[in-house]
Amino acid sequence: MYSLQHPQMDECFLQLDSKVDEVMNLLRGIKKPNAEEAETEPEETAESVTDDNFMVTARKNQIDGKGNTLNSAKDRFTFMRQVEVDQAERSKARLERERVAQKFRKLGNSDYRKGDYESAVHMYSQALENIKDSPILYINRSLCFIKLGRFKRAIIDCDFVLNKLDEKNMRAWLYRAMAYKSLNDEASFENCIKYVRKYHSKQLEFIDAFIEKIKSKQY
Repeated sequence: MYSLQHPQMDECFLQLDSKVDEVMNLLRGIKKPNAEEAETEPEETAESVTDDNFMVTARKNQIDGKGNTLNSAKDRFTFMRQVEVDQAERSKARLERERVAQKFRKLGNSDYRKGDYESAVHMYSQALENIKDSPILYINRSLCFIKLGRFKRAIIDCDFVLNKLDEKNMRAWLYRAMAYKSLNDEASFENCIKYVRKYHSKQLEFIDAFIEKIKSKQY
C-alpha cells in the first residue's frame, strides 16, 4: 500500500541513495585526461589514416613555385592567372627585343655590303644584346671577323652556334672550316668538312663549291 506521507517525510526515502547522488558518484568516477596526456596524444593527419580510422583531420598545405601557400581554389586560380600574365608579359618583351635586334641586323648587313666590317661587327653585337639565341647573328658576325683576319674570334662565334644553338648549322661549319684553313690548321679544317658533309648530304654540290673557294682563298 502506498504511503500517504510526502516523500521527504518518508524514512524509507531517507535511507536510499538519491538518483542525483548516483549520477554525481558516476561522474566522479570518470577519469579526466591530464594536461600531459592531452599534449602527448598524436594529432591525426593524412599519414595516420588506416582502415579503421579513415577520417582525414588535417592536410598539408600546398605550396606554389614561389613558396606561397595555396589554401583554396581561389588561391590556385589567382596563382595560375598570375602565371599567364607573366608569360604574356615575357612574350611581349621578347617580341620587342626581336624588333630591335632586327633593325641592328639590317644595319649590320648594310655595313657588310659596304665593306665596313668593323661597323658590321658592332651592329651584330648590338643585335645580340637583345636576342642572344639567334644563330644568324653569330654567323654573320663570324664572317665579318674572318674578313678582318680575326680567325680565332670567328671560330668562337661558330662554336657557340654549334654547341649551344644548332649543331648541324651548315654555315657555321663552313665558316669554321674557313677560319681553320686560314690558320693553316688542316686537321680542324678536315674535321669541319667531315661533319658538314655528314649533316647535309643532300647539298654536297654546294658544299664542294664552297670548299673550292676556301682552298683558293676566294673570300
